[in-house]
Amino acid sequence: MKLGMPTLIEFKTLKQNVDLCKELGLDFIELNMNLPICLPENLSHQEIRHIKQEYGIEFTVHLPEEIDLSSFHPSIRMGHLQRCKETIEWASLSGIQTLNMHLNNGIYFTLPHERMWINEQYESEFHKLLFESFSQLYQLANSLNVVLSIENTCNFHVPFISRALKMLTKFENFRLTWDVGHDAKVNFKEEVVFREFSDRIKHMHLHDCNDKSDHQPLYSGNVPINDRLLFAEKYDLSVVIEVKTSASLRESVDQIKGNYKSI
Repeated sequence: MKLGMPTLIEFKTLKQNVDLCKELGLDFIELNMNLPICLPENLSHQEIRHIKQEYGIEFTVHLPEEIDLSSFHPSIRMGHLQRCKETIEWASLSGIQTLNMHLNNGIYFTLPHERMWINEQYESEFHKLLFESFSQLYQLANSLNVVLSIENTCNFHVPFISRALKMLTKFENFRLTWDVGHDAKVNFKEEVVFREFSDRIKHMHLHDCNDKSDHQPLYSGNVPINDRLLFAEKYDLSVVIEVKTSASLRESVDQIKGNYKSI
């Protein structure tokens, strides 16, 4: 198990994130591609390799959250697919193995008594486009020794998303990120998916969740933190302590040291 941190929005430079990572004794930083400082155009693979060598830390990547690989608009879908391919190539050049990504639910219509998802109403087309996109990405990722890891975003229990995931398990290099805070936010309804595909889990996002919000400091909410850390150790996962401020990150690292036997 390796412990890491997210890229923090309060910091304007990668160096500030690196310094905090070293201060806290963490193993890696997850580069969030929604932040300009983490774009391949602004952060060369040479610079990443230099930081890894100089500071002795690793990196993972969080793909842009707006990525939609099943968009019914060809130009949008192809643009997002191209960005994913560019990122896989950049990660490979940088010596980064794990790319975390979301599975986009798409758009819904609000009806008088329910919410209807377009991707569910047109599920066969949704599956076809998603399969075609991931077929290309998994092939490229496999050739470059990069792992694509799909994160739950409070959606793995949604029937049409659950069916899409089962379709993607046909790919040998299908991998998952267990975001335990998101799981808690939907009353642990997603946990059954992760127990079913435990051998496919590569990565974990660790944060707590209370009655108001997720991404809370560890041991402050209803997530069984020690149980999740034991799981991560058993399966040798990379674990992002996914709290979003330096203060809550420091607090969470201290809490792990005080509450978890193996740290």
